[in-house]
Amino acid sequence: MKRCLLVVLLLLSAGRFFAEEQAIVIGDQRELFVDDYLIADSQNAEILLHQPRREELTFIFDKPWEGDSQGYFTVMEDEGLYRMYYRAGGQFPPAPGVFAYAQSADGIHWERVNLGICEFNGSTENNIIMTQVGDGGACHDFNPFIDKRPGVEPDAKYKAVGCSYFPNDPRRSGLYAWKSADAIHWTLIQDTPVKQDAPFDTQNVAFWSEKEQCYVLFYRHFRNDLLDPNVGVRIVMKAVSDDLIHWENRGEIQFPEGEGSRKDAQLYTNQILPYYRAPHLYLGFPARYVDHGLTESTKYLPEWEERQRRMGFDLREGTAVTDSAFISSRDGIHFRQGNDAFIPPGLRTSHNWAYGDNYMALNMLETDSLEDDSGRELSFFANESYATLGDSRLRRYSLRIDGFSSLHAKSKSATVTTKPLRFTGKELSLNFSTSAAGTILIELLRADATVIPGFSAEESDLLYGDSLDRRATWRGSADLSAVGDEPIRIRFIMSEADIYSLRFVP
Repeated sequence: MKRCLLVVLLLLSAGRFFAEEQAIVIGDQRELFVDDYLIADSQNAEILLHQPRREELTFIFDKPWEGDSQGYFTVMEDEGLYRMYYRAGGQFPPAPGVFAYAQSADGIHWERVNLGICEFNGSTENNIIMTQVGDGGACHDFNPFIDKRPGVEPDAKYKAVGCSYFPNDPRRSGLYAWKSADAIHWTLIQDTPVKQDAPFDTQNVAFWSEKEQCYVLFYRHFRNDLLDPNVGVRIVMKAVSDDLIHWENRGEIQFPEGEGSRKDAQLYTNQILPYYRAPHLYLGFPARYVDHGLTESTKYLPEWEERQRRMGFDLREGTAVTDSAFISSRDGIHFRQGNDAFIPPGLRTSHNWAYGDNYMALNMLETDSLEDDSGRELSFFANESYATLGDSRLRRYSLRIDGFSSLHAKSKSATVTTKPLRFTGKELSLNFSTSAAGTILIELLRADATVIPGFSAEESDLLYGDSLDRRATWRGSADLSAVGDEPIRIRFIMSEADIYSLRFVP
């Protein structure tokens, strides 16, 4: 399914003079069309958000220690082994939470691992990693990552952050940090919180940033609504650190007007990480929290009786609904948000229309496609039937690699010209797809928009089909040596086509 993410507004005449623009240095890094950053001129094209395909159930949470509520999932690929971490416990009524672990050989089919670490009802035969922090500390979230900082110590290859609450001693509540040598057995980096200036009451995300050369933290905070100062709005904040202990605040992440957290649609989690194929891009998949209140439509949502039961604990538990959005950033502060859901609840009679449903796991996995010979794809995971005892589950979603959004043209011919680009490499690779009737022609221009001889549209070899890595050619040659070192513009002439990403390669 496809939805409009951002209509490119620069509709210019074909004979427009291109003003001098400073060239964007892209080198050989992959660039995705998640925004209009590269685009100078567009006619009849748009940036289109793509929704992942709903796949099989991968996990049913039916063990006694898992309770009725599972969430704050983290998945990761670790040298051929796939790991999953999640919180489990009770919601209706509340019960102490635990953190559990599962593994997979293919990133699709998951199994609990009997760890023998924590006791539950007199037995250690379970997959529980952690039940509490220190003496009396209730662990709210626990979010591991592989520490890719150069020179990281072997006993700290894995790190994690998470919020812990101490009801009997609130001064000890805050964000804690852990380390591990094996991703299973964890110890606190220090016995006190590493950060205490926010409630942190959701999934807080940290990682080593190759782009920024420091640890980056995206975490939960609140601000007052601009129109109603008595209403707190859930927001995402950013901080950076050299050691995962001492943090420098960078403030609330920013969106253009109408995007991001607002009173009627707040970002609950954030799920922001560097995209593994283009680490200079931060991609996020936040859960979006919406509460329309108790309305006539509430009664027509699935599972009205269950909804009424939840309202007995708290009205919003039965009236609020959640889905997941898509956001992206090039600097880690200024983000763009798609104007449609990435994972909507859908036409369902159960499982997906309650508060707590459709929360995406932190991280995505590249996995083999289970469909014919489709090759590799991206796998995402989102929960369903949240807080439903014995029926809570995790579902996989699939998406083409780089396929979050695309430069899209319908049947009417479209022309898109980039800003001046400085690149390194000798060939232009495209991740693209067309219909059977769709086509793409590529023209290379100088910075002043004049055509470079040998790289005109007339000399471009017609592109059609579907490929993650197709080299553009002109009269059968992909070699760009003749272009030299000058900045160039790329002009795409396309119909019934999507271009997801491009890269200049050796």
